Amino acid sequence: MRRSPPGRCWTIAGFLTAAQRTPHPTVPAPARTLFCLPYAGGGASAYGGLLRELAGLTVTPIQLPGRENRIAEPPAFTVGEIADEIEPATGAPYALYGHSMGARLAFEVVRELRRRGLPPPSRLYVGGAHPPHRKVPLAATADLPDEAFIDQLVRRSGALPELKHVPELRELLLPVLRADFAWIKSYRYEPEPPVDTPIVAFTGLDDGEVGAADMLGWARHTTAGFRLRTLAGGHLFVKDRPGDLAALIAADLAGVHPLPDLGEVHLWLGSGPLPYGEHGDAGLTVATCQAAGLVLTAATRAPTVGVALTHPAGPVDAARWLSAGEREQVEGAAEEDRRWLELRAVTAKRALAAAAGPGADPTAAGFPDLADPAPWRASEGRLSGWWVVHLPVPTARGEAPAAVAVPYDRVRLRFDTLPDRAG
Repeated sequence: MRRSPPGRCWTIAGFLTAAQRTPHPTVPAPARTLFCLPYAGGGASAYGGLLRELAGLTVTPIQLPGRENRIAEPPAFTVGEIADEIEPATGAPYALYGHSMGARLAFEVVRELRRRGLPPPSRLYVGGAHPPHRKVPLAATADLPDEAFIDQLVRRSGALPELKHVPELRELLLPVLRADFAWIKSYRYEPEPPVDTPIVAFTGLDDGEVGAADMLGWARHTTAGFRLRTLAGGHLFVKDRPGDLAALIAADLAGVHPLPDLGEVHLWLGSGPLPYGEHGDAGLTVATCQAAGLVLTAATRAPTVGVALTHPAGPVDAARWLSAGEREQVEGAAEEDRRWLELRAVTAKRALAAAAGPGADPTAAGFPDLADPAPWRASEGRLSGWWVVHLPVPTARGEAPAAVAVPYDRVRLRFDTLPDRAG
């Protein structure tokens, strides 16, 4: 264990002994070390499962002050101090993983290392985090009284329920949580050029705070390619599902593209063959849509799938696609929101029409709340039971509304920019 001077962050390597690790095949990874930054209130122990599962990498959690074996120190940190810890390791291939608050920390560390003229990481992995240019809704809880603050964290972010009932635990963790949420609330994104590091984003299928559509916003912060992966679990999947996360990281570092599982949809932005290599695409249903100079392709094992991509500045034939009730929703919305609601609704209907095929009437599948960010369920006629997932696809000029229609009520997504759009 290497210790830093008091008041600084430190790394914890060898968090478990080699004998305690679960044996796994060595990961043929370009990165040798994976530095991990914690979620709010979390410590290095949150990465114990990931360390066990990624035996081909040196998983090195960063222990921030005020937690676990640094509990006696004030819970304060700076991006510069974290960069100081990582700087000596930048001479060899390395990667960063940050979860929730840690994702923003990791992003800022990459930018700080760039300012110092140091080699960038081979990957920036971000889990369960709004992109840095967006506000964090949960940050509004920072000013709540203790009881309400803890209740919000338990209900919305997977914090320990014992915080409500165990005074000793609350006394131990509340100062750290308060300090971390103060940092989150005070964070202000300062525009700089995108990083030259590929960003791979992860989201939990049951995470009610940060969904796939939110995570797509990270794409605008890199020039080196973006990928999104959805896995089972809630907001703290890094702690609760380390094996699933490790498998996705290992596959990414090895350049492996497995075929989709049941209940999973793979999406690619950009033209070119599907990157399944020797697997081909046998047994898959593939759908493609083009708009705004982009090509969006979906592949799944389901019998059918529909995908739609809409030019954000193009015409919207609302009379053709929307029901009377949906048009009323648009007309009753604030003027600045009407275009966005129309685009979302029309794109969803086009995806449904592509999935259902000729003869289906997408206007019959009325959606009760066009502003709902969650997947929409069609409930009429031939389209009954279909679900539509919204995807704000990143483009050079912002976002283009896209949607994928699938016969699953809980769909896991994989989203990749193909090589011709990765630069």
